[in-house]
Amino acid sequence: MVLIAEKENKSNLNGLCDLLFGFVDLLSLMLIFLPLYPKPIDGYIYSVSLIEYVDNEIWICMTYWSLFILLTIIGIVNILMVNFKFEKGKKVITFLSLGLSIITVLFLAISREPYAVTVAFLLLLIKEGLLYKRATAGR
Repeated sequence: MVLIAEKENKSNLNGLCDLLFGFVDLLSLMLIFLPLYPKPIDGYIYSVSLIEYVDNEIWICMTYWSLFILLTIIGIVNILMVNFKFEKGKKVITFLSLGLSIITVLFLAISREPYAVTVAFLLLLIKEGLLYKRATAGR
């Protein structure tokens, strides 16, 4: 009886970690709507959201939008997989989410967006913590 309860507890904890993992990906929407990007106006630099952000290089803005939207889509897929108890492909989604988060942090760091990279890095740290918690629950 105790073994069954422990196994169910581990399963519930893994499901909760997977669900939170998807919600962390949804939090990447913050990178679109929070004023984390610089916009120089008349010699002053204002913080604006990605919607108002304009860069000289259009491909940089398009890359930001692509990364954040892909993270959001992966988060939605992850939440749906947990909700419908679809186990097949969960490792692939987790790998894509983690890889895309790392790429996002590196791209924001390379393009010198200090506030956005801080938020993206904190979201990546939360994901790492959830993965660690899930791994230790499986022991």
